[in-house]
Amino acid sequence: MPGGDYDNWDIDADCECKFKDTAKLVSRSVISDGEVEFRIRSEYKLTEKSTLRQDMIFYSESPEIRFDTIIDWQDTHRFLKTAFDTTIHTDFARHEIQFGYIERSTNRNTAAEKVSNYKYTDISETRYGVAILNDCKYGITAKDSGLRLSLHKGGNRPDYRGDKGEHECCYSFYPHEGGFGAAGVIRPAYMLNYKPLICEGSLHEDSLVRVSADNIIVEAVKPLEDSENAYLLRLYETEGTQTNTKISFTDPVKGLALTNMLEEVTQELMTAQETELTFHAFEIKTLKVSY
Repeated sequence: MPGGDYDNWDIDADCECKFKDTAKLVSRSVISDGEVEFRIRSEYKLTEKSTLRQDMIFYSESPEIRFDTIIDWQDTHRFLKTAFDTTIHTDFARHEIQFGYIERSTNRNTAAEKVSNYKYTDISETRYGVAILNDCKYGITAKDSGLRLSLHKGGNRPDYRGDKGEHECCYSFYPHEGGFGAAGVIRPAYMLNYKPLICEGSLHEDSLVRVSADNIIVEAVKPLEDSENAYLLRLYETEGTQTNTKISFTDPVKGLALTNMLEEVTQELMTAQETELTFHAFEIKTLKVSY
């Protein structure tokens, strides 16, 4: 499969040697200075054809620095990355994959350095770390103590149009105290990707379910395929460690059971408003709740 036929995805080994700073600041202004956030809007000229507008947001009650970005892309065969240089000392980075993460070296001594990240990439020491959170940009370079998130690649094969036009994305620089964990990295990454819905009026609604261990994530809630009076909870362990957790339900429960991915019951559980489950590292469990 010739690499030249797929240049929207293929990256040459010497690509890092060719990167250089090209963005030129055109304008910058403060557009929000309130009790919740401080927002700076910057306009950049990337090339003679392409531009970028970016809001950099600082929050009063969070260490997160968010970048809301709009790219007007009109180039071909150009590659845009954003760079974050840190002083973190570590030999590997954690990159999220579905239902877990993989670890990859931050040096260039192995052949297994090309990575993708879903919602986060993290580099940490024992007492401090930083993560890059993102909502749609899945290519990243982790080298030494630096992180380089891929924002756009203007190849034109197989699509000759090269993804020209306006593109929106959101990513965050997220420092955290302590080492890598669900509270400091994984849950903020989920919050960036699953934003609250805003509507007029007010409504108080208790949570459908509460999980006592913060490293156990409810990944999905769905109706049961063959029952009108039951739903499924799909949960998984995020940190790579065995965990006991309590799961509490707000609405009355008439039955509990574990199922496989085909929603076939594998184990009946005692019916109660609270149950306790044990998860192995990165284990996925599907819980059937009848009501």
